Amino acid sequence: MLNKETKERIQALYRECIKALGLKPRLGQRVMIAEIAKSLGAVHEDEKGARDNQAGIAVVEAGTGTGKTLAYLLAALPVAIEKEKKLLVSTATVALQEQILDKDLPNLKKTISMPFNFALAKGRGRYLCLLKLDKALQHLSGLLSTVDLFEQSPEEKDRELFEGLLMKYGSGQWDGDRDRLPEEIEDSQWSHLTATHRECSNRRCPHFQNCAFYKARSAMEEADVIVANHDLVLADLSLGGGAVLPAPDKTIYVFDEGHHLADKALNHFRLEAGVRAQRQWLQQLEKGIEQFVSAAGIPHGLMHSLSEAPQNIRDVLQAINLVWPLVMDMMGDQEKLRFEDGVMPENLRQLLINMKSPLQSLLMCLDKLNDMLQKSLDPKEDSDFTRDVAEAWQAPMGIMLARAEQLSEALSWLCAQEAEGALPVARWLSKVPFGDSWDIRMSASPIAVADQLRKNLWSRCYGAVVTSATLTALNSFGKLSWETGLPEWATYERVMSPFNYPELGELQPVSLASDPKSDQFQGDVEAWLKKEIDLSRGTLILFSSRAQLEATRDTFLSDWYDQLLCQGFLPKAEIVRRHKERIDAGQGSIIFGLASFAEGIDLPGNYVTHVVIVKIPFAVPDDPIQAAISEWLESRGRNPFMELTLPAASIRLVQACGRLIRTESDHGRISILDKRLLSHRYGKLLLDSLPPFRRIS
Repeated sequence: MLNKETKERIQALYRECIKALGLKPRLGQRVMIAEIAKSLGAVHEDEKGARDNQAGIAVVEAGTGTGKTLAYLLAALPVAIEKEKKLLVSTATVALQEQILDKDLPNLKKTISMPFNFALAKGRGRYLCLLKLDKALQHLSGLLSTVDLFEQSPEEKDRELFEGLLMKYGSGQWDGDRDRLPEEIEDSQWSHLTATHRECSNRRCPHFQNCAFYKARSAMEEADVIVANHDLVLADLSLGGGAVLPAPDKTIYVFDEGHHLADKALNHFRLEAGVRAQRQWLQQLEKGIEQFVSAAGIPHGLMHSLSEAPQNIRDVLQAINLVWPLVMDMMGDQEKLRFEDGVMPENLRQLLINMKSPLQSLLMCLDKLNDMLQKSLDPKEDSDFTRDVAEAWQAPMGIMLARAEQLSEALSWLCAQEAEGALPVARWLSKVPFGDSWDIRMSASPIAVADQLRKNLWSRCYGAVVTSATLTALNSFGKLSWETGLPEWATYERVMSPFNYPELGELQPVSLASDPKSDQFQGDVEAWLKKEIDLSRGTLILFSSRAQLEATRDTFLSDWYDQLLCQGFLPKAEIVRRHKERIDAGQGSIIFGLASFAEGIDLPGNYVTHVVIVKIPFAVPDDPIQAAISEWLESRGRNPFMELTLPAASIRLVQACGRLIRTESDHGRISILDKRLLSHRYGKLLLDSLPPFRRIS
């Protein structure tokens, strides 16, 4: 039970915000605050600080306009400060993360009487590594012969950029965060300036005191509120928690855009290995070890394993050379090949198993070598190598160790055989670009992450809030609960939007002559758009496929040239900027967008008064993970369309409809050009899950 003092503090802070920000008190916002506070207040700890009950997880679907960010901050922050926990707010998109960091938290800090600090948490790869920048500049000046196992030395054309970044960082004009650079920087350029955890020598680095990443980590340690993204949270949890972010038992998590959590987790646990890519880096490693031994010799502690390393590499390469023609034959002309029930053909599986033993020996050798090189950077340690050798070789060997670890983990998933009755692992092959040619990538992924999230997150965290405008599917939390493994003690609440939808907007299910499966559908869509789109207004047209978007663009480009903005032909931010500029000037503007424009885009008022959804956003039918889940459901006599496909489409459809009404003064129309909403029985389920717009025909 929330103690009286904390409850009164939350209520007082809410009144302060309402008054200072000139907001109207909203019933839904108050309900959300109360539910979150009640859930977190039910957590009890023993004298050692260990949680002694199963409470503290609130799942709140908050309709558009609820003011959910303010609600969860006001409910959770006082509890976090009182209990000496960190409040970690995690988002799925950069847009929401920036809004929370640049607008919501600064406004709250200025408004309420309770002092707090906040900081942004990002992965190491988003920050400048001074050591690598220094090495790149020395290499360009001819002062350093950089060891380069990847044949990608810094280029002379980048010298001016690198020198400018060093000056900006040294003068304090830039904090080393890639995302805060005023200009874009190519991945190929940034790769010379940032370090992976295996390349980083941590406190042994001569630049440690000025390190951008560790400065950010230090600021995070002082913060009461930490803003991160789902990917970083999942990466930290997979390392045991507390590796980059605060430990779970010291943290109250808020997963905003929580409907993405399961998909993000699935992507995080997916492992893959390109056949040609693996062959390339192993060949580079063989060459690199030869160079290393020539330059540094073989220390006594590595005499046996390092002398065997070339043969281990050749053994792995021999197996890979046999894998390539086999997978090529399996693929044929297909772009993707999924193995039924996740069972890999035994001849391919045996070839992959043959790699494991020599790879394990190689992995142990690289791990020990990396550790020796790390220690040789520290003047306080007994050195196996000179400092020059350690500085030259530690980073490239660290990268090679990381690649060996990734391959070893991928092989474990690819070769494993699940116990009878256990959830299968999805396994598949796919053709992917590789240089000027292509590669075949072998992939493996669990089909569900509920057990991992239950074990690593829900059972360990002090408390958690999962929120979004779309957590239910077909008016049920069942899909979310199953996919994310939410525990039975979690509490669920739906907070309705304060918007009066019947007065603000209308919903038009359009019955074209054909449905999306017909060849006639594209022509019917174009005919309807030509007749119904008002070129003087702000319009958002959402497509489910890039091919259809581009085909429609080709049809209308000449007639709509002054109004049309298409995703894929301009950056997303530039499309939004130009669109707003045109509407502000009293002109019309039309956006053709895909899935990323159906969610997270905020175009209030006249910026969008007509949203057109070309068809029901069903998932791509050839997605191997979704296909594996469907196969597993069918094997148990269940209906994958009703349990998986339709609920997922419902969430995406609600998100797309949410682009129309963003404030209480907005108005407009949503048109859905998919007659299946009216002709199929499931159409009523989809329509009933949408906001209650006034229905028109």
